[in-house]
Amino acid sequence: MNKNNPTIEQLTQSVETASTSFEQTNTELKRKYLLWNIESFNIIASKVSTGLGTFGTGYPFYALDTSMNGNLPIICEQIRYNRQLVKDGKPFQKSIWHCKSCLSQNYDSMPDLKSVCLPCPTIPHVLKPRKIVNRLPDIDMWLVCQDGQVETAQQELIKYLENNNMHTSDVDPLSSIDDVIKISQMLKENIIPKIFLPIDTHIVEYSTIKSLIEQVPSVLLDAKSNGETPYLPIYPKSYRKQWQYDDEAYNYIYDFLSAFTSFNFPEDLQESLEVSRKEVASAYTPEELFDILCQTATDSNRRRFESVDLRLLFIKKMSEWQKLQKPYNNPSHDEDSR
Repeated sequence: MNKNNPTIEQLTQSVETASTSFEQTNTELKRKYLLWNIESFNIIASKVSTGLGTFGTGYPFYALDTSMNGNLPIICEQIRYNRQLVKDGKPFQKSIWHCKSCLSQNYDSMPDLKSVCLPCPTIPHVLKPRKIVNRLPDIDMWLVCQDGQVETAQQELIKYLENNNMHTSDVDPLSSIDDVIKISQMLKENIIPKIFLPIDTHIVEYSTIKSLIEQVPSVLLDAKSNGETPYLPIYPKSYRKQWQYDDEAYNYIYDFLSAFTSFNFPEDLQESLEVSRKEVASAYTPEELFDILCQTATDSNRRRFESVDLRLLFIKKMSEWQKLQKPYNNPSHDEDSR
């Protein structure tokens, strides 16, 4: 690929190839590499003076068991999503991806990948930088901080991340593309990279996440009673090019069921998580919870869970929640309430 002035064809093919290669390399070495990224983030986050533990969502947390062990499944939806990038670029194949030169010259003064890029008429929307980097593998990690200490936590966390060369894809999108190409090639050759994947970093206050965790059982019950899709918004501060609140909230119900994995929580917060899991497991079968998962997922995430491997892993996790359950003297969880 001409790195200075890549054509649309060169760019889309290189990003698709790297991301798909990463997905198809489902080796034990890759699992260890993913764990290295997660553990490194957790070590860095532990230095934040107002931090109260971390948690992960998304990939690879929904693709491994509760101990972060297991065989990584190949997710066909990710490969389809990657391939769509090439299809989107076909009508413009020989055109130059002018975003490369624009980002090189102007990105330092841009607030993010949306404000200036989205209105730009030079490149089709489906081929803009935000759409390109969305194909890159990354890891979603969240820091829990003391109430009222978000700004302190974000300042400390980003300093520690930068000192350890850990970034989101938004900080330097061109570098992120190059890094993922290198990472994918090394994993394919069974060499463990010493470059971090992009880390999508979020911060949420202690009382906020504790309240969300504790609300899950009642939100599920109310939604079932009313014939509605369960919805519990979580609206963290996220690090893009700078710290900001995203345009839309996440549905915490989906995260809770699909992948929520805690690290170093205070005892009372971990207890709240376990209690909510037990309550949910006592009120629904694993198959019912899988249906709820699909209801609350985005279209793309729902297609991911069409994978037999992911469905079986989810059912196994929910069965483990059931085995941990203790009797609850709660009328909303008896057989008549189902």
